Amino acid sequence: MHRRYLYLLIVPCILFHPLGLLGQDSIKQILAGRLLEVKTGQLQKNVLITVNNNVITGIKKNVDPSEITDFIDLSGYTVLPGLIDCHTHLTDPSFLESFDYYEQPGAIFGILGVQFAKQTLEAGFTTVRDVGAAYYSDVALRDAINNGWIVGPKMYVSGTALTITGGHGAYGNWLAPELSFKKNPGNPVDGKDAVRKQTRVLIKNRVDLIKINASGGFGTARSIPGAASFTIEEMEVVVDEARKRGLKVAAHAHGEESISNAIKAGVHSIEHATFLSQENIELLIKNKVYLMMDLLAAYVDLIEINQDYSDKELLLSNQEVYKQIETRFKKAYDQGVLMVFGTDASVFKHGRNAEQFALMEKAGMKPIDILKSATQNAANLIGIENYAGSIEVGKWADIIAVKGNPLEDLSVFEKVVFVMKDGKVYKSN
Repeated sequence: MHRRYLYLLIVPCILFHPLGLLGQDSIKQILAGRLLEVKTGQLQKNVLITVNNNVITGIKKNVDPSEITDFIDLSGYTVLPGLIDCHTHLTDPSFLESFDYYEQPGAIFGILGVQFAKQTLEAGFTTVRDVGAAYYSDVALRDAINNGWIVGPKMYVSGTALTITGGHGAYGNWLAPELSFKKNPGNPVDGKDAVRKQTRVLIKNRVDLIKINASGGFGTARSIPGAASFTIEEMEVVVDEARKRGLKVAAHAHGEESISNAIKAGVHSIEHATFLSQENIELLIKNKVYLMMDLLAAYVDLIEINQDYSDKELLLSNQEVYKQIETRFKKAYDQGVLMVFGTDASVFKHGRNAEQFALMEKAGMKPIDILKSATQNAANLIGIENYAGSIEVGKWADIIAVKGNPLEDLSVFEKVVFVMKDGKVYKSN
């Protein structure tokens, strides 16, 4: 055969191979002293993981280390899939008490996000669902990471959450009646037509999911966390518009009525659920809706900082409110609610996310189920279960390592020693 025609036959085979160009430089081997299989809870010893580009291409158990050359040596560590936090705000510096939102140009949120994204990735969180940001700074941050311009986790972003006039997240609730923002960056909308249009605007601006504030919140002036906001009909419009584009809807909902309303409207996850009731639990189970309870943010706010929430109609001390949150968390877990890991990172310094593991265990959740909530359950909620949430052939090479046995001591996640995302090492001790 003529050499030219042979070339034409071979080159397409290389270009369209499912793993792309199979150059030896793109292949890495990782020797894990222990590999935790989150689906089964089993620890496998001496496991060789082969990575090509950004994909896991091989897993070999019980290997003899003396027979391997040219590998990343994690023989003294436990290896797991990269962690997923389903409720972050990577462009939000709320933990900085000196930061004045009303004095800063919009670009500052994206600039700070560069730092916060790096801190989050180095803490072992290779994927986040970012549920609320000003000025589409989360969209910009996601794109900058995806383009390789900066370092950070994979981000699935919502833009600014939809809220009602005077609702949680609506800027300037404290303004005098004769004053208002020319364009409120808090995204307040009222009525089905306005809600539908603004949902379409969010989708047009390339968000990955829609966030709605179905109740009041703790961080907004003149907002009551336990009070419902949007009607069921308004939220149904959001769910309908999101469905058309294959997007999911997350509902910020602290109070019993808001949780029930959001579930009945068809949302995919409930965020916070501070005043979760038995009726709410039954609705969550019946409708297979995921629950995210951010124990770390609640602990930092109520116990560590002891914020003054006397204007939030809580009727209890901060310590009593937190104790009730723990109790409700355990009730939901014991009854089989689908639970995902989320922290509301921004209330506390970014990178502290893994401190929530200990709080979840203290509230009554088993360590393996805690890890499932931050891996396979989280991947299922986001819709990336075929690519993330476990270490398996064909999935993304998002891999972390810790010292010790995480099933015996969850605090090891507060000192992650190795982080790989998409086959690239970002942290290695």
